[in-house]
Amino acid sequence: MSQLTLAEIPGFFDLPDADLAAGQPVTDYVMTKISNNAKFGVVNDERFYMGWFANGDTVPTPVSVADGYIYSLLECEFNIVGFASRAPAPGFVPGQQAEPVQASSNSGPGELYWFNFDIDDSTGKVATRVSYYQPGGAETITNDGMVKVRVRAKRLTQTLTPGTGGD
Repeated sequence: MSQLTLAEIPGFFDLPDADLAAGQPVTDYVMTKISNNAKFGVVNDERFYMGWFANGDTVPTPVSVADGYIYSLLECEFNIVGFASRAPAPGFVPGQQAEPVQASSNSGPGELYWFNFDIDDSTGKVATRVSYYQPGGAETITNDGMVKVRVRAKRLTQTLTPGTGGD
């Protein structure tokens, strides 16, 4: 499968309806703008595999391989897959692509009780909370756990008008 590569970051051009009306000639200017809109449509919504993360790690913002566009956190939707209730074993690297090895034991005594995995939308910081419960009511809350992260990135609409660097 070939990889799409664009020479520049595309934007959306708002064309007046009159430029696209039936019976009107299609100029090279209008064709160029339609082409630019099609390019923007292709890269407007991208998916990225970001790797594996643990508590306190920060998921970086993705960069489009098609045109080098650097997404902002406002344009990212984090999709988390809870992987393990245990912490990562030594040698773990945040964002590593391969499945990580788990620690050989839990950090808390007892049985797994509940867990909560989250990524702060405004910072990309990963938070993991894992609770262990012992008979008699003793609960231990830890920051164990690992998550696999994918990002759906949708570019904020950037409308370009003639004379603003977009023609």
